[in-house]
Amino acid sequence: MSKNNTYKLLVLNAVILLFVSCFIPAGVSIDTYEEYGEETEFPYPGDDWAWSMIGTGYAHQMGEYGDGVRIAVLDTGIDYNHPDLEDKMWEDIGYDFVDNDDDPMDHHGHGTHVAGIISSVAPEAELMALRVIEEEGGDWIDLSQAVEYARDNGADIISMSFGGQDSPMARATEIQIQNAYTFDDILHVAAAGNADSDEEFYPAGYDSVISVSAVDSDGEKASYSNYGDWIEMAAPGGDSQDRISSTLPDESYGEKIGTSMAAPFVTGAAALRRSLKPQESNDEVREFLQETAIDIGDEELYGYGLVNAYRAAGGEVPTMVQELKVEPDDSRVDLSWELPWYPGVSEIEGFRIYRGEDEGDLEYIEDTGVNETYYEDSEVENEAIYYYSVTAFNEEGESFRVTPIRAVPREEPIEPFAPEDVEAELLEDGIKIRWEEPIDDGGSPIIGYNIYREGENGEMEFLIELDGETHEHLDETINPDTEYRYAVSAVNDVGEGERSYSHWVEVPEGHVPGPNGDEVGPILPEWLEDREIPVVPTIIVLSGFLLFIMFSVALYRRRNRYY
Repeated sequence: MSKNNTYKLLVLNAVILLFVSCFIPAGVSIDTYEEYGEETEFPYPGDDWAWSMIGTGYAHQMGEYGDGVRIAVLDTGIDYNHPDLEDKMWEDIGYDFVDNDDDPMDHHGHGTHVAGIISSVAPEAELMALRVIEEEGGDWIDLSQAVEYARDNGADIISMSFGGQDSPMARATEIQIQNAYTFDDILHVAAAGNADSDEEFYPAGYDSVISVSAVDSDGEKASYSNYGDWIEMAAPGGDSQDRISSTLPDESYGEKIGTSMAAPFVTGAAALRRSLKPQESNDEVREFLQETAIDIGDEELYGYGLVNAYRAAGGEVPTMVQELKVEPDDSRVDLSWELPWYPGVSEIEGFRIYRGEDEGDLEYIEDTGVNETYYEDSEVENEAIYYYSVTAFNEEGESFRVTPIRAVPREEPIEPFAPEDVEAELLEDGIKIRWEEPIDDGGSPIIGYNIYREGENGEMEFLIELDGETHEHLDETINPDTEYRYAVSAVNDVGEGERSYSHWVEVPEGHVPGPNGDEVGPILPEWLEDREIPVVPTIIVLSGFLLFIMFSVALYRRRNRYY
């Protein structure tokens, strides 16, 4: 072989090695980088399906928020100025290993989204931003340097929502990650990848890393999620119908899906455990997460199961019962409920019923068996006000009580009470009216709401009828320089109840919501305001005139060029 051909072969091998050494963000294959739909609000951890699925709200009820834990987020950086993240950042922020400077600002969005999920599960944990990837990907050398940086600066957990295929450089990085695990007690969490494949994805496939697959809102494997005997745990990753909402750069929020979103849920749960039990080693924390994971099926899809943030925060008793319903009747009140989200460390033994005439002073009535998710209270008087709550208990203790629900037994139903908290707010596109359901439906379910409006003529007039599930309405039929006030009443099978009133809302002069308010048109000079202008023909004429001027100028320049 000639010297020249040898040189070419060496160059070719170097290019191939460089190519296989690259790794890409775990969500690229399913557009996890894309923001779906309109901007969303960041959900309260107990309200959104993903946070509820792993028991985040219950974990916070235990008083655990991840205090004292430092998490290195290896990703596209973090928008450390985001209002939901700025007070969660490590004092030195972090480092940018892509551009080799001390500004790990996220100009992409993936890392900020990941950081928001971690912070929502462990809101008092400290975030260290280490930028190791950009939109095109990254390289293993930057990853190795970032792990070393995290080791030197006291990280307790390293989060990695990216990955790539096996390569010599990937194996070299494994040594760095293993050393951080063995000698610095650092816990590693990584996304399993989105290729719907059983092929190992790194760094998730390393022995010292918790590999996280994704489930959808039904608790089943997400269609894109990787799987195999190397999966250790599962967490919510979302799908095209139910996505994961979190923080994005520039003070915004949005939705993404992928194992990139699942891994930070596990990171957050691990932070809760490390905060609760700071004396536990990374091995002990990892084993606890494995032992307390909720078994949801095939180990090759979910590993040990769905991560359990409630148990990570020290929860041992059952969580609260679900869907408590209180239905008053003639001289009795019927209660029904669904089983708790999680039974605790031992099986549920039964349920306890509480009743009182004041919601802040309930007394124990009776226990029911574990299979009895209903109760009939006949020790009541008609027209008296009662409040009810139910708890679940096991051998470790009793759950938190459900928020007390009001009930008034009656011989016959009556009209509902007036709706609560009626508010009206001026927006760009109209006046938004909001309200809460009545404190008492009169003993018959609410089937609708009537909206009334008082405006220019000084009379309260009927505006619209809505169904019983609706609790807001946008009034676009308003006029500028006018004050409005609204009233809302509830309707059941007996009839219409009393009205509740909003405050007055003033629509300033010049405020035109359209399309149902005053006609909205182009802004014109005063001398044209009262004239009809054919818009489309006018645009065509003006465009033609502009093209004629441009052609004339070009022709003039051509004729007067110097050669």
